[in-house]
Amino acid sequence: MFSYSVTQWIYGNEDMETSFQRLRRFGYDGVEMAGEPQSLNLAEVKRLLWKYELQCTSICGIFTKDRDLSSANPDIRHSAVQYVKDCVDMAVALGAPLVIVVPSSVGKNGPESTSEDEWNCAVESLREAGNYASANHISLAIEALNRFETYLVNRLEDAKKLVEQVYVDSVKLMADLFHMSIEERNLSSAIRNIAPYLIHVHIADNTREAAGLGMTDFKEVMRTFMEIGYQGAITMEFMPPISNPYLVAARQPNDSGRINDLYTWQSIEHIKHIVRLLSPLDPTPFCPPN
Repeated sequence: MFSYSVTQWIYGNEDMETSFQRLRRFGYDGVEMAGEPQSLNLAEVKRLLWKYELQCTSICGIFTKDRDLSSANPDIRHSAVQYVKDCVDMAVALGAPLVIVVPSSVGKNGPESTSEDEWNCAVESLREAGNYASANHISLAIEALNRFETYLVNRLEDAKKLVEQVYVDSVKLMADLFHMSIEERNLSSAIRNIAPYLIHVHIADNTREAAGLGMTDFKEVMRTFMEIGYQGAITMEFMPPISNPYLVAARQPNDSGRINDLYTWQSIEHIKHIVRLLSPLDPTPFCPPN
């Protein structure tokens, strides 16, 4: 019913083949690659995807302060839009259907000018990047982050308003259960509200650990995805407790190999178990023979 992937950048500096071996071993269908098109060897990534029979489900944009689509500085905005376009090209090369986009940089806790101006800058930037994505048959998935990581778009309702103002077919939404556990009053209602735009999902518990280790009601969440007919990947994005998530990418593999194995296994087993419980034994209606 669902395909399952993991966002690759959470494994830090671990050798990519080790990460791909882990995903194959635990029954994943694909991987979400970090949006670093200038530093990754895409030919090698494609070779490993083929070797381990994995799909590239998505490209996860990394939005540092010099990639701020809402910046009051036009040079930074121009650079940020070009970065998204480069990620779109990366998605085309790897066969991924979408690129994740954060409208303002991670770590930005207030506007440089005014919130209204920066919202309008984000709309303009996303419209340009979205038109480029459309021309290349790639979607952009806007991600709302919690208030401790950025300020401009924190709730799915905010992200929906942004998408509707951009008004480009390729610009859609994603839902991240960790950020939602901080910002949303009701997870199911928030998901249903954005259902027509939902194309991607990130899974982590309220502690940002693997699903099933915290307090998130994933049974209700997965039931909601099934009821709205969600067809995208279920992508795991667990990580250790750290204030700046991008610092996770700098971890050395000898610090994290065991916990990566544990969380990767825990995430897919917990979600698949819930999906099995929610799925009818035989979804095909009985039809007596003529």
